[in-house]
Amino acid sequence: MSHALCALVVAGQVDAARAEALGLYAALAHGDVTVFPIDHYFSAYWAAVRGDRGELDLPAGILSESVTFPTEAVLHDLAREVTRGGTPRFAVIQTEYFGGVGDQWAAAFEGEVRVTPDGATIDQALAALGVRATATEDEFDVIGLGSLRGSPDHLQGYAALCDELGV
Repeated sequence: MSHALCALVVAGQVDAARAEALGLYAALAHGDVTVFPIDHYFSAYWAAVRGDRGELDLPAGILSESVTFPTEAVLHDLAREVTRGGTPRFAVIQTEYFGGVGDQWAAAFEGEVRVTPDGATIDQALAALGVRATATEDEFDVIGLGSLRGSPDHLQGYAALCDELGV
């Protein structure tokens, strides 16, 4: 069984209508945390249409190990817009597991400042957003990430949009 997911995870109250206007569709919500599946084409598209060439403060390990991890700073702006807050708390997470073997990458932010260490796990990123493990479940399981196995169909269009823009 595979688990290949990339997502923008946002802490705080989310304006669902604004999120959908930005192409962000919540795949799950748990308490104060909402998970929006994205991919690197999604973030590249929004960076291109907004003229934002900035990059998130990501550890070198993510950049060298995952060629598809979203790097664009526009994700900070999108998180701020959907929370209607000045300093959003958010994380970008990615898993690539097939048959129980694979990797995961994560980085959590308060505004533009990364708050997770190099080599952070998804659990560490979720904990930085306020998700708490229980005696029987880690943060990943507490919010139900195991139920999301891959990217939703609506993300497929962003690759073509990036091609049209020459990105």
